[in-house]
Amino acid sequence: MKILIVKLHALGDLVIATPAIRRLRQGFPDAHIELLTTDWAEPAIRGSRLVDEVISVPSDLFFAKNLASMNGLARLLFNIRARKYDASIAFHLSRKIHSWIALGGINNRFGFNSAVSGNFIPLDEQRHSALTAWELADLTVRSLGGIQFSPASIADLKYDWVVTSAEGALAAEHLAGMGIIEPYATLFPGGGTNPSASAHEKRWTPEGFTQLAKWLRDERNMKVLVMGSSSDASCAAEVAGMAGENVMCLAGKTDVRTTAAIIARSVIAVSNDSAPMHIASAVGTPTLGIFGPTGAVAKAPLGDRCSAISLGLPCSPCYFATFKGCIFDTIRCMQELSAEKVINAAAALLDASRDKADE
Repeated sequence: MKILIVKLHALGDLVIATPAIRRLRQGFPDAHIELLTTDWAEPAIRGSRLVDEVISVPSDLFFAKNLASMNGLARLLFNIRARKYDASIAFHLSRKIHSWIALGGINNRFGFNSAVSGNFIPLDEQRHSALTAWELADLTVRSLGGIQFSPASIADLKYDWVVTSAEGALAAEHLAGMGIIEPYATLFPGGGTNPSASAHEKRWTPEGFTQLAKWLRDERNMKVLVMGSSSDASCAAEVAGMAGENVMCLAGKTDVRTTAAIIARSVIAVSNDSAPMHIASAVGTPTLGIFGPTGAVAKAPLGDRCSAISLGLPCSPCYFATFKGCIFDTIRCMQELSAEKVINAAAALLDASRDKADE
């Protein structure tokens, strides 16, 4: 059996799909499983034993509308047809992506659709995305005669992320260079930016993150690392600058894999709804996710040491595939979420994690 998984974007979404990929591996332990993804998302699966091969393509190949991308898609399609897969599973709703896969000559195709139809199931925004993806993988396994399992619940699912010893050593080197001795917290005030979208609407306020950083430092005796990608450098520097002593900005100074290794050593990670939130959950760090336009029901970090917080306005969530604007003059669900509420949630998570560690 030769199976192609298609999950092109984004980094956090590929992390969310890892329980489903694990279900495929459990269902077909002897199959040759390949993943088609983009160079933007590929770090999420690097080093994983869940797949046998990763086909990584440029991020703009499927999303740019130019001659170069059309030629690239044609060459990739020729490669896909030559590999002669027995089945494919696409964790996408996009008709464009499904049509492209169909041209690859794969007869058994599974994916998301707007309704139940043959090998397709709905992408249900009223349940967690990881559970919906797992159910699609389970449908694939059952339909192709793989090893059966009982239906999963959200409590059964766990993200995968492999932190290598070399990455751990590099993280330790970064921390030592800054004079950081545990405990420390990691904060991610940015997010929402990837090659196909820019959704700063998902960001909580820099002032809120600043108050949280000061509380972690002053009340919980922690140093605080404000992190993120290069696109988050401005807001991260703003938070670190306002917070002052023992709050350091690392945004844009470490790659994704090293960032994950640093998160894994931290006492708590607090993040907007973005890739670092899912990475923190995957590496087992107590994680607090901040939600506004997007919904915690579908995207909350997984695990008993994770929690999510939002203002809980009746209009939330309003951001699904895209953000179509807010009915208010400002994005109230983020602007009016108080630092006190987030701090209380962080305190509860820290205390609960400490109690579990003591058991």
